[in-house]
Amino acid sequence: MAHTFSLSAARLFFYYVFNMHLDGLFAMDGSSINKTIRKRAQGSDLTSQRRISHAFFASISLSETKRIAQAHTATVCSLSLDATQQRLLLSAGADTSIHLFDLENTGTIESTQQISAGSGHSSIVSSVEWYPVDNGLFTSASLDHTLRVWDTNTMSEACQFDLEFRVYSHKMSPLGAHALIAAASESSYIRLCDLKSGAFTHSMLAHQSGCIALAWSPQQPYMLASGGDDGSIKLWDIRQTSSVLFGDNPGTNSARNGAISSLLFTGDGQRLVSIGEDGLICTWNTVCPQKPEVSVNSEASTYAKAIPVKAIEVARATTAATDVVFVPGPSGILAVDVYTGEQLARLDGHFAQTRCAVWRPVANELYTGGTDSNIIIWNICETLDAGQTDLRADSWSEADDDF
Repeated sequence: MAHTFSLSAARLFFYYVFNMHLDGLFAMDGSSINKTIRKRAQGSDLTSQRRISHAFFASISLSETKRIAQAHTATVCSLSLDATQQRLLLSAGADTSIHLFDLENTGTIESTQQISAGSGHSSIVSSVEWYPVDNGLFTSASLDHTLRVWDTNTMSEACQFDLEFRVYSHKMSPLGAHALIAAASESSYIRLCDLKSGAFTHSMLAHQSGCIALAWSPQQPYMLASGGDDGSIKLWDIRQTSSVLFGDNPGTNSARNGAISSLLFTGDGQRLVSIGEDGLICTWNTVCPQKPEVSVNSEASTYAKAIPVKAIEVARATTAATDVVFVPGPSGILAVDVYTGEQLARLDGHFAQTRCAVWRPVANELYTGGTDSNIIIWNICETLDAGQTDLRADSWSEADDDF
């Protein structure tokens, strides 16, 4: 791990957060996607780049060289990959346990550390997140109404926020410019938790019947998107008293009917992708969001409520040519180009519904979790000729993905 520490009090925890060394910020240069490739890609034909990118993602299949040992006894609700090294994977489950896996191990990868069922949260753990600039701590949220902060080294609790409602998801800005955690719950308000003070900073009245999905911009540290049970999508500048930059109110888009299950930005931050309970995948321009630029109506993304966690987690992979999202659903994982709406692949490996996905760019791997209690590894297995291989290399950018 990048840092090891032990916290005996919340006071020491807050000191650590704001005085740690930030060498984790620069660890992403170890990715196979580097600046030289990005520079070469800028001079390539976009259509050719996109074609090779599509072939690349269409070749994903189950890994034949390694697997994740089953650690949960119920639904895997959430996965999170550490951004500093892209090596450590967290999983959270309906069995209330949290597990950590070292992805550099080979063969069968066992859980190396865990918060056992019943020793932390008292109800379903709906989401788990690494602290974006250091893997020495992580956070989790639960239907037990709490959001908790954990010391990775000791797997002990350092801080706790009581939100008084079941928490569906929580997110931290990937830029690390502030220490605010946004929490979405069955309340109509988004709550912002401040790691510096250990208190709530403020609340934002967001949606009529609960907030489900959240996403921070990967380019602007104070821009936050939210999606509600009422089907609305809103974009916020959290520094403003009147925070709504735009709001898609219920009923304004007749093509969408139902709650927003997931949100994420494209790598450049200029588009917002929404996944609806009605099976609609939409791409919105954050500058002119009157109507979606792309809409994909897919049965694969229509989500059956197997457990009371309404949010699903969607993975994103970014290239110089496009962004591809991996959308969990009852009939597998659907890979979709967010700019064209083209469906690139349907991945079928779980014995039941999938709920969460995360892309590991350093190894070109996809990790998915489902209601079958399993975490599955997918990787690239395509065969390309020399010319296609060179062109594919030209299509990659150095952009980092959804952690």
